[in-house]
Amino acid sequence: MKSNYIKILTLSLFIALLLSISISPVFAQNLSGNNIVLESGETLEKTSFLSGNNIRIDGDINGSAFAAASNVEINGDIDGDLFVAAQSIVINGTVKGSVFTASQNVAVNGDVENNIYSAGNTLNIKSKADGSAFLVGQNIYLEEEAIIEKDVFIGGANVYHNGVINSDLNSSSESISVHGLIAGDLNYRSAEKVSLSTDAEIEGDTNWTEIKPQPAETKTTSYAAKFFGALFSILAALVVWLVIRLFRRTFWVNIAGNILHGPLKTFGFGALAFILVPFIVLLIMITLIGIPLSLILLAFYLISLYVAKIIVSVSIAYWFQEKFGWSNAKIFWIFLLSLIMLSLLVVIPFVGWLIRFLIVSFGLGAIILSLKKEPKIVIPQNQNFN
Repeated sequence: MKSNYIKILTLSLFIALLLSISISPVFAQNLSGNNIVLESGETLEKTSFLSGNNIRIDGDINGSAFAAASNVEINGDIDGDLFVAAQSIVINGTVKGSVFTASQNVAVNGDVENNIYSAGNTLNIKSKADGSAFLVGQNIYLEEEAIIEKDVFIGGANVYHNGVINSDLNSSSESISVHGLIAGDLNYRSAEKVSLSTDAEIEGDTNWTEIKPQPAETKTTSYAAKFFGALFSILAALVVWLVIRLFRRTFWVNIAGNILHGPLKTFGFGALAFILVPFIVLLIMITLIGIPLSLILLAFYLISLYVAKIIVSVSIAYWFQEKFGWSNAKIFWIFLLSLIMLSLLVVIPFVGWLIRFLIVSFGLGAIILSLKKEPKIVIPQNQNFN
């Protein structure tokens, strides 16, 4: 089932920036700007956090790399894991860990010594990966150059496999076409049977689960359920917004202001937080003594995910106010309209997850940046604390 593979990728790709905040500059460095270029022959000697409009890495990074931008091109080698959130991503260099990407268009051409976790509209994989691949998107291409040593999990609309998979291929899609080698089993769900070329080779078993088209009545019921679900989500979000605003009038504005004043920085912090926090929760939980802390962090994380939509809607409303000088009464309707639009956009098939990721990244980033601002505390002189 497609949703199962999406859950697998979501738990794996967006599994685990709280860590980035606590990392000392001794062990990591931050680079930000409109255009960031690491020239060939240059080397960053530690874990790096990169954010900007365009990022091109021709040199090497001796550590893990985290990048958030509109366009990212990696031509050098990464001696660690690579995390990228961008509109367009091209990876030509060697990654000595795993690759985690979320983008509109992704091309992974270089060698990957561990796993590939990728989500986007169009995915082109030409990599030789020593681990597994977890892929979700509209159109997914495993090109002729691709060699995946372990299992491949795919959820998407159209799947094209022309490379080599030295284990099982597990797919859920509308259509699937196989021209390459599958050394293990082919387990797939689709409306029609797989299209096999004369060059295709499947050494294991082929197991097909047919996806039957839903009757018109079922579709109508499904649409109605989505509509009422979106309506409930809007009303619930309004209640949360109103209650918190009654107790602290400037709460939402102070957080949403981070998006208006530094959108790229906010998105970068949020995307990394979305990826890293679940990892941190699991690591702390493994210590046993850290279970209470991990549960508190997990609760805060889930609450942050929920209120992200409210924060983004508030930021849109106040952008209009700053731009046109509208009154608070008028921007309330912009806030409400934004909340409605975002609630509807996230249920659009295939692209809804990307919109949700953008909302969550901006919302989480705004919260993280608000936490980083230390309030000025004035301690009265001669104060007796006993």
